[in-house]
Amino acid sequence: MATYRIDGTAFSKMMRGALRKISENEQKVNDLNVFPVPDGDTGTNMRLTVQHGISDAEGQQKLNAYLRAMADGMIINARGNSGVIVSNFFDGFARSLRRYETMSAASMAAALVHAYRQAYAGCRSPKEGTILTVAREGIEFIRPQLPRNCSFETLLGMYVSRLKVSLVNTPELLPCLKEAGVVDSGGMGLVLIFEGMLLYLNDPSYIDGVMPVPEERRNAAKVNLSAAAFNENTVFTFGYCMEFLLQLMKGPNYISSFNMASFNDDLERLGESVVVSKIGSRVKVHVHTFKPARVIELAQNYGEFVNFKLENMCVQHNSLLNEGKHEHSVEENSRQALEEPENFADVTGGEDLGASGSPGENDLKFVAPEIDDEDLFKKRTTVLAVKDLYKICVANGEQASALLTECGADIIIDGGPTMNTSSGEFLDCFKSVFENAPDASIIVFPNNPNIFFAAEQAVRLSGSDRIFIARASNQAACYFGIAADNPQLEVGERVKALSEMAENAATLSVLKATRNYGSNGIRCAEGDWIAISGNELTAVSPDDPGAVAALAVKNVPDFESRETAIIFTGATADPNVTERISEALEEACPDIEFNLVEGGQQTPDYIAAIV
Repeated sequence: MATYRIDGTAFSKMMRGALRKISENEQKVNDLNVFPVPDGDTGTNMRLTVQHGISDAEGQQKLNAYLRAMADGMIINARGNSGVIVSNFFDGFARSLRRYETMSAASMAAALVHAYRQAYAGCRSPKEGTILTVAREGIEFIRPQLPRNCSFETLLGMYVSRLKVSLVNTPELLPCLKEAGVVDSGGMGLVLIFEGMLLYLNDPSYIDGVMPVPEERRNAAKVNLSAAAFNENTVFTFGYCMEFLLQLMKGPNYISSFNMASFNDDLERLGESVVVSKIGSRVKVHVHTFKPARVIELAQNYGEFVNFKLENMCVQHNSLLNEGKHEHSVEENSRQALEEPENFADVTGGEDLGASGSPGENDLKFVAPEIDDEDLFKKRTTVLAVKDLYKICVANGEQASALLTECGADIIIDGGPTMNTSSGEFLDCFKSVFENAPDASIIVFPNNPNIFFAAEQAVRLSGSDRIFIARASNQAACYFGIAADNPQLEVGERVKALSEMAENAATLSVLKATRNYGSNGIRCAEGDWIAISGNELTAVSPDDPGAVAALAVKNVPDFESRETAIIFTGATADPNVTERISEALEEACPDIEFNLVEGGQQTPDYIAAIV
């Protein structure tokens, strides 16, 4: 039976079809990775983004409510460039249908146009031959051919067919795809999403047993609501932690003009640790207060609550003490940072630092919420004394993380083996910083081009103009960036200096190729030693990693003027290979000082930055 109207419940089932299809083909999409490196995870990124969006929208029966919740969930949890593009695509789709509780196929076709335009708008430098092209050509080609009052089966059948045609053509638009003999992985993911929707419409049993089960974040400590934690004799010291999502409303009962700055000022008069971000017509709020009723009254001047959390911080604090926990909560860290500053190391260069600038062993640690998948998303954070500028770095490898911390990183996010961090994880870190120091600024080092989109999206979602991104291409470049910090300068000057140092460092990776590949007249076979700089293959050898490293360094722009390099060795790097590389570099480039340090990253074997 043909389908002519879709509400939120029906669309949720279509999305489960999309989830099944992309989950079943996740590895196939990963394997389309163009470059010969072992971090192709487009399929994983898209699957996780879709999965979180579906989970966040569960239970919404009206189409517009479902789409808005799904798009917000995707935006917050988007991973990698492909995940961010997909989240922007569905954000445009949801915006187009914001007034529709149900839709027709014609309405969906119009929304698909808005969707691809939003996806294009979200990219700093959109490229043709990617998921963007597939999304655009898919709907623009078929829309004039759609019959009047067509069914969703007809629409999606035509759309998926045209998406596939566009996908097959992507190698003609991107030479790197043609040389590798593959189609665009993001475009393939988009085809799978809509093919899964169509499969459900044609056979509803396709989604039997398909339920979104995203990796859920766990609190650092469970709260024990016993009498020992809170009773009539408790001194109410800490107040309440409030978090809520506020839907801004229209109508005579609400203030029509919402101003972030004035709302933030009003909240700060009622409490502290205020963090406010705006996503479309919704406002996410975190605040600590002794008078939650006043905060509620303020918020309801503008709208109504989508969700709401109110926690007694005395219960949490006392429960941790009763259970013998030694970790400190965010609230206690902030309080003790002010009352007992001698317990905190100042990584900006204070007198208490040793020669290495490393925090002392008695420093307090902020215990961040953990994420189930430790390999991919485990987060390590250390929030130190209140300061003007905090440095957030994405890294992989215990030794690399420790080295960046010693150099001055305040928060380390473990990006996992493929350096894959979501916008939501960045937002969590921003929140931690602003709880600790509401007037501080932040500089973010994503340290992998695959994370730039997610970091930029997180900054937009935060609504803050005090968060900056240093587009460091790897964690070795980040090392030079944060090591260049001068706390005596103004914050703006520091941000500029750190960014320029990290971004101007020449970066390269040395590893074994995971596939046959060719670019710019250079070809490699699976198993060859290769060097990659940016997106370019710069050197190849079947069996001599030293020669590859030396040639790659000599190919660096302005090679003669560079003086220092740092090379992070990976967790599985062979010491004999490391020695060969070191000897070759010293012989070929005697004017550059090379420093090889254990980084512990899972891939690639060697990461270098040269300044």
